[in-house]
Amino acid sequence: MKTKPSDRKFINQIEKDVVDFLVGKIRGNLWPYLYGTPQDENDPVRGGILYNEMLENEEDYYLYKFEAQLFQSKGHLIASAIGSNATIIELGPGSEQSLRQKTLPFLRVCPQLSGYVGIDISQDFLNKGLQVIRSELPELSVSGTQQDFTKLESLPDVEKPVIFFKGSTIANMRQDEVPSFISQIGKLAGKNHSLLLVHDANQDEVSLMKAYNNKRMAVFMENIMFRIHRDVDTKGMIPNAFRYEPEWDPNTYDFKHILTATQPQKIHFNGEIVEIKEGQKLHTLSSFKYPIEVFQKLIGFAGYEPLECFRDRSNRMAAHLFQIKSDASF
Repeated sequence: MKTKPSDRKFINQIEKDVVDFLVGKIRGNLWPYLYGTPQDENDPVRGGILYNEMLENEEDYYLYKFEAQLFQSKGHLIASAIGSNATIIELGPGSEQSLRQKTLPFLRVCPQLSGYVGIDISQDFLNKGLQVIRSELPELSVSGTQQDFTKLESLPDVEKPVIFFKGSTIANMRQDEVPSFISQIGKLAGKNHSLLLVHDANQDEVSLMKAYNNKRMAVFMENIMFRIHRDVDTKGMIPNAFRYEPEWDPNTYDFKHILTATQPQKIHFNGEIVEIKEGQKLHTLSSFKYPIEVFQKLIGFAGYEPLECFRDRSNRMAAHLFQIKSDASF
C-alpha cells in the first residue's frame, strides 16, 4: 500500500519529535501523540481508550467535568458576550461525549448562530462529531475541514468567526509554542474574529496531584512509549520499562508528566544511539496551569486583549474571550 502524502508528513513529524525528545533537545513535546489508537486487537497502543477509561473512573480528575459544568452553567453568559450571527469554528471538537456535554450546551444558547465548523486531523472523528451536531441542531449550517489544528493552513472565510478551543489542550503546548500558534490563527482568521479559549488555572498542588497522580492516569501516560515504539523505527526500546512520576513546578506553572526509566536501555534509531539509565527522568509533556493574568498576558503576546473571563464554580477552569488588539500586525 502506498503511503499517502498526509501520512508521510505525520511520520516525518513524529520521527523528528521523538528524536528531539530522546536526545534531550526539546522537553515536553510529545503531547500530540497521547491519544493513539490500536491498529489491531493485539496492538498495545490504546491512548484514546485509556483516556476515556480514566475519565469514567477517576473522580479526582476534575478538568473534564468542571469544564462541562462551566459551559452548562455559564454558556449563556459567554454567548451573550459574543453576540449574534457568529460562526463557531471549533479546533479539535473531541468525542461525542465532549460535544454533548460542552459544545452543544454552548451552541444552543448562542443567539442567531450563523454556523458551526469543526476542524480535526481525523476525518473519521470529524464526521462523527458533525453528525452529532447536525442531529441535535438540524437548522444550523454545519460543516467541517480535515486539518491538523496545531498546524493550521486555512480557516473558513465567514463574516464573524469565533475560534473555539476547549479542553485545555492549549496548556499542553510549550510556552514558546503558544504565541506562534495563536498568531497563525490571527493571520488566517482575518480582522473581525475573536477567540474563545479554555484552560485550567488551578494552582493547588494537592488537588493537582490527586487529579493526575493515580493508577489510571499512569497507565494512560505510560502508553505513549508504546506509541513511540510502534510508529518510530526504534530498536532496543523497552516501552513497558517506564514509571509515571509527575512533578509540579509552581514557579513556571508547569505540571510535568515525567516517565522514569525502570531499567537501562540502549535505543537505536535514525543512525543515533541513545542510552537511557535506570532512574533517568524523561519529561514527555506538560499541563501548564497558568493563573488568569499570566494566561491573558501570554495570549496578548500574539496580538489579542481579553474581553471577558468566565470561571466554573470551583474557580479552576476558565473560559476566556479575546479580541484583536487595535495595533495587531495581522
